Amino acid sequence: MADATPAPDTPDAAGGGIGLASRRAAWRAVRRVHAEGAWSPPAVAAALRSGRLGDRDRAFAANLAYSTLRWEGTLDWALSHVVRRPLADIEPEVLDVLRVGAWQLLQGNVPDRAAVGTSVELARAEVGARATGFVNGVLRALARKAPALPWPAGDEGLALRLAYPAWAVAEARRRFGSRAEAVLEAGNAAPGLTLRAVGDRDALVAELRAAGYDAQPGGRAPEAVRVPGADPGAVAAVAEGRATPQDEASMLVVRALVETVLDAGERVPADWTVLDACAAPGGKSTHLAQLGAHVIATDLRPTRAALVAKAARHLALAERVRVAVADAAVPPWRPGSFEAVLVDAPCTGLGVVRRRPELRWRRAPGDPRRLGELQLRLLESASTLVGPGGRLVYSACTWPAAETVEVTTAFLAAHGDRFAPADLSAVLGAPAQAGDPGVQLTPDADGVDGMYVAAFTRRS
Repeated sequence: MADATPAPDTPDAAGGGIGLASRRAAWRAVRRVHAEGAWSPPAVAAALRSGRLGDRDRAFAANLAYSTLRWEGTLDWALSHVVRRPLADIEPEVLDVLRVGAWQLLQGNVPDRAAVGTSVELARAEVGARATGFVNGVLRALARKAPALPWPAGDEGLALRLAYPAWAVAEARRRFGSRAEAVLEAGNAAPGLTLRAVGDRDALVAELRAAGYDAQPGGRAPEAVRVPGADPGAVAAVAEGRATPQDEASMLVVRALVETVLDAGERVPADWTVLDACAAPGGKSTHLAQLGAHVIATDLRPTRAALVAKAARHLALAERVRVAVADAAVPPWRPGSFEAVLVDAPCTGLGVVRRRPELRWRRAPGDPRRLGELQLRLLESASTLVGPGGRLVYSACTWPAAETVEVTTAFLAAHGDRFAPADLSAVLGAPAQAGDPGVQLTPDADGVDGMYVAAFTRRS
């Protein structure tokens, strides 16, 4: 739903004429993310459905929810300067009211009186009258102190200004050097909706334009359609299984897997079987099936595996996607069983924070290294399943070196006698870097999610 939100300097974002109902929807989405560990897109979508809001209120509520989650660390820092006790001691429901109000005061161009007043009413409606005095006092104090907040210098100050943990800023500097700030800023921009056409892309573009959408073919993947400002829940082609929301970077991962075997008709060989070792929620598995592959899609958790099966049924691709619950670190198949294997590894997700802004606050400084070790184990296990001449692809929707280039260079150092790296610069439309077996896509330079992709060919 972030795709339909206004920019913070529009009248909608300023809150003109928008009242309590939209704030309640935003607060409920934020609470679900914090209380249940939900991802923000479904949490926001559910809150908007239950709120019975008009288009203008829905746009404001979605923007407020996503922005509050994105700026959480900065908002907490600001609130800590006007609250006399640790924020951890504040009732979680009340703290989220304060965060929703603080974003409006600090970032949302909402008049102080409106931001404070609607936050007090939000506290009354969702928490109870007992919280109203505290919320009123804190936000009024923040409004007074906002112009004189003691913003720190250096990486700590940059982290607060860009809405990232300080450790993520340090990681970005190590990975991107002088480009770090641009990469981080791009992770705060609304990405717009991208669809993967399941059938003819040109026909889908024409259909969307006829329905009033500003639809354009994607720039890199031949199935991609950009539909900025669209709500995927309102697109008939999505509801009917003729298109599915998916970032173009994820489509390019599949293209990296199949580019050596596609025929002129954009189909893979009829007997081609691919293992998608970490398949949920199913976007890449269904894309592979769409291109003609027989797919074995696995996930460690049954609930996650069920998402893949649901996606395949919805897109009428269930006959080509067989779903199994399996541990990719201990695969239950014979060596050399597959023509190709995809390892879309679990990661910190820093490359998709423009879609899931809360991810940056769910991660800790040691997570890239810890997850990188897991990713290497998964890649090594998957490599045993690739037959001679077959393809092995590693991808991660993130950018820290410990989860990207260090994983693939370590893999080649140990298994270069069996696997040769493939040049993906032409397939991905992005240049390879010296000493890096893969390609790092970023939203600032490539207009897609921050996806890392590497491909290897099994030596015969």
